[in-house]
Amino acid sequence: MTLRVAIPDTSLTDCSDLRQKTVKVGSLARALAVFRVESVHIYDTSVLSPGEKRDADLLRKIFRYMDTPQYLRKRRFPKTQALKFAGLLPPLRTRSHPLEATVDDLQEGAVRWGLQDRAGKIDLGLDKLINYPQSVSERDPTLFRVIRTRPQVLLEIVEREDVSDYWGFEVERVTNLARFLEESDNTTRIGFSRKAPSFQQIENDLKSTVAGTQSVLAIFGGPSHGILESFGDEREDVKSQIDFWVNTIPDQGTETVRLEEALFTSLGLLNAFLGTLIAKPGFYE
Repeated sequence: MTLRVAIPDTSLTDCSDLRQKTVKVGSLARALAVFRVESVHIYDTSVLSPGEKRDADLLRKIFRYMDTPQYLRKRRFPKTQALKFAGLLPPLRTRSHPLEATVDDLQEGAVRWGLQDRAGKIDLGLDKLINYPQSVSERDPTLFRVIRTRPQVLLEIVEREDVSDYWGFEVERVTNLARFLEESDNTTRIGFSRKAPSFQQIENDLKSTVAGTQSVLAIFGGPSHGILESFGDEREDVKSQIDFWVNTIPDQGTETVRLEEALFTSLGLLNAFLGTLIAKPGFYE
């Protein structure tokens, strides 16, 4: 079961400064986490000005920062101008951000991100470092499962996809959306557009298709360009690789719908009608 989202590198073009951009990324990340998105893909368009192209890097960095548990952020992300307003970001509070802070709180089967502090010692965000004989990264978090807690903590490395509950989202840049969509032909690819049929009109066909793939890739446009409007020669290539086009806010009351609003609305509908087919369990299952 997998729910993935693709958003454009133009996602922050309606923001005038770093503060506004940071707040917007925080809203986008909350939507991704609330509706249990496994990965977000930032796709390149042909409409960014040279001065705006750094926005995609900013978007990726803040997403990665937010997905990282608080106890590892200072080590993984040294102070930079890009994170100047990180204090405005809301906490995600996913299961990957545990609140337990002491070794005594650990339970067998618990999963936590960790970094190597020094040879043989892992920082799991607890009051003590944990022994681990193998070398792992000191910058990129490794995921550990607690095998036992007594007489001493014993760890094993696991992959994010091996965790049964929802565990946050990964972030990836996509340089060619048409090729990426073509390579994702084993999933149900849904494009969101105000010019498309309403969700109610395609609901049954969508459910039937998703029941077969057990996977969805949700593609969104940006603040001033729809999905296809961002591409010239590749427009038809992108269009042909999308299985369903849907309007989740028919007869909208405002001239425009912001990306963060589209994410909450569209992912909310997918969650209500298809959530058990495409996403791992969250809280209060």
